[in-house]
Amino acid sequence: MTATPEQEASQQPADPDQDGAELQEAPPEEPQNAWEAAQELLEHVPDAFAGHGFLFAGGNPRFGGDLVGGDQHTVSGGQVHGDVVTGHKTTVYQLGSAFGAPLHASGEVPAEELDALIPVFHGGLLFDQAVHKLREQRLLILTGRADTGRRSAGLMLLAYLGIRRIRNLDPDVSPADLLTGVEQAKGYLLADYATPRSRPLRRPDLDRLRETLTKQDSYLVITTVRSAAMRELPTVSWEPPDPRAVLAEHLLTLLEDQPAERIEELLALAPVREFLAQARPMRELAEFAVELAEYSPETGAPSNLADFGHGVVQEQVGRWFGDPELPLREKAFLLSLAVFDHAPYTLAAEGADLLFRRLETIRTAGELDGIPPFGSSIEERMTLARAELTEETEQTPWGPVPQRMASFLDPRTSHTLLREVWASHPSARPAITGWLNALATDSRALVRTRVASATALLASVDLSATMSALLGPWSGAKDFRLCVQAANSLALAYHAGTGAVPRILRSWAADDNAHRRWTAIRCYALLGPLLPAQALEAFALAADRLTAAELDQLAAKLRLGNQAPAVDQPNRYQALGLVEAAELLLLSPEAEEALRALVHWLSGPAGLRQLALATFLTAAQRTEDTVVGRPLLLDWYARSPRPEPGGVVSVTVLSTPEEPPPVRSLLALLWRTALTDRLYGTVALGVLRGWLIGATDQPETDSRLSELFDDLAVTERDRQRLDHLVRTVRDGGPATLPPAPSPSSG
Repeated sequence: MTATPEQEASQQPADPDQDGAELQEAPPEEPQNAWEAAQELLEHVPDAFAGHGFLFAGGNPRFGGDLVGGDQHTVSGGQVHGDVVTGHKTTVYQLGSAFGAPLHASGEVPAEELDALIPVFHGGLLFDQAVHKLREQRLLILTGRADTGRRSAGLMLLAYLGIRRIRNLDPDVSPADLLTGVEQAKGYLLADYATPRSRPLRRPDLDRLRETLTKQDSYLVITTVRSAAMRELPTVSWEPPDPRAVLAEHLLTLLEDQPAERIEELLALAPVREFLAQARPMRELAEFAVELAEYSPETGAPSNLADFGHGVVQEQVGRWFGDPELPLREKAFLLSLAVFDHAPYTLAAEGADLLFRRLETIRTAGELDGIPPFGSSIEERMTLARAELTEETEQTPWGPVPQRMASFLDPRTSHTLLREVWASHPSARPAITGWLNALATDSRALVRTRVASATALLASVDLSATMSALLGPWSGAKDFRLCVQAANSLALAYHAGTGAVPRILRSWAADDNAHRRWTAIRCYALLGPLLPAQALEAFALAADRLTAAELDQLAAKLRLGNQAPAVDQPNRYQALGLVEAAELLLLSPEAEEALRALVHWLSGPAGLRQLALATFLTAAQRTEDTVVGRPLLLDWYARSPRPEPGGVVSVTVLSTPEEPPPVRSLLALLWRTALTDRLYGTVALGVLRGWLIGATDQPETDSRLSELFDDLAVTERDRQRLDHLVRTVRDGGPATLPPAPSPSSG
């Protein structure tokens, strides 16, 4: 009889790294909050998955208002030098060492670098528009992929304004500290800026920077990748220059004594044309130019020119794992580095030893040999892996920490390696899956997130095997940490191109296993912006399955918080999980569709109505992290267009096929319904009281609350009750209201 995924998981061999003397960490009794879990995933997910819109923006909801500021432009470069000429090396001039540098380290760009760049740079028409925008706004965010000459473009934007004194700024400084404590200059360049996804650069930061720049009569260019952390801001896109022109310029530099005909002959070679037919990073163009400059048509050497156009990365991976002379421990390191690419080296090394022990159980029978505590030097390992170590700052829960980050030189290596090993070496799968299982409940968010991203890639290669070995057992596990891993992995797998994910989620959402249903809802929380209709349908179906006891427990949880009495039943987290998932969708790019669904649910069965109110009131307690106490939903309300005067929306109005009511009216309707609800009226009152207290020192928030209260005061009785609430907050009295009017009046 075939074992179920759960049975297979229970039959996994014991962790060879556990000797029985170490205590296993007990799983938490409650699942991690969806908002916190999504923040962690957003913060630590590899760059290949970041910025694609499958996650809410980590405390920066994108509902309402101007999503991109209407300032999306493209700058197309011509022959770009600077950091292009120097290959993959970008010089950042800082004061002090990497570990001892001051917080606001900066250094002046050498004049000779500008002198070499100015004569050969050609920006094109849109570049001139970017110069005009920089002159007008004093600050410009230039986005583009790494190694595309974006730093050179940033320097030239400043140079075109006649600025010769430019300072490189430290990219590891938080948004609030930019330009603080830095020696004043006419121009500033913040190259390769990457803010934490949980604390991105915001419009208030830009306004503060512009104010400082205006006072100094200075200009600032920020170069960065186009990511979720920048999606809200007005940016200008940098498009890399024509690769053939860049390659030609490299050859002219390397073969300066050769005639132009010689350059054209090299560029006309078939391997060169094939190489240029694919998108290439500037670093790779520089490396290829060196090989091409040594080419001799008489001897045909070097003969490996074609390698650059024929999957050199995949061929290298095949050589690594097909080489019987390469030690198994080093193969384990390569696999671990693929999971922990561009992460602290210590993580890759630690994970490699754990994986090595598991691979040893496959290679040899009987007692295992110990792992030598000292082996290859870091430099040897980096050379073998075609990787590099960089001194960078890792964002941790305790603040920025200096780390040596290990990264493959070619960013495609990690994905290629994982896919190739999973597809071509099935005998290694038991060791890999056991290793990932052991890491899935690690206490470090970075480790858990990398396990999820690696599992997603494996699923994109062989979904059946990954479902059987990892995703299936995780999704129905009693340990909620594994359920979260299943949800995160499946969300990332959908993004990696696994088209079966929606079908899997529908199956999980209808499963008899309560934990698997919970996992499906958590995954919908992450994929909601991409599958809003399917997510909302799943939420509604799940709400229909809630029992009266679960609904009462949910209301008590919102009223009493952690003091609410626990209900001893296997499904006790279903209701709360639903609320958290719907809340994330309400604070996502699909906020308006979610909002209309909540209002529609008000007239549905008791489970749907309670889900709508609980979701709304939970989201109402989220505040903007850059402005303490400013509620996100109040921000959305204030930015939404005002409805026509005299139009009070009721639930019955929503059933008409006319033009849908505006966002402001829907938010006001939810508030009026919540305030008059028997179960949630006290919760709504507490939330409004919190908004009022938070607005004490914020005139803008106070003004927005006054507008909201005007919309809520439909009757004179409503106005009296709200006035009473305001007085009790100002006087420090108890948060009580006069008797509520009947629900029909709201």
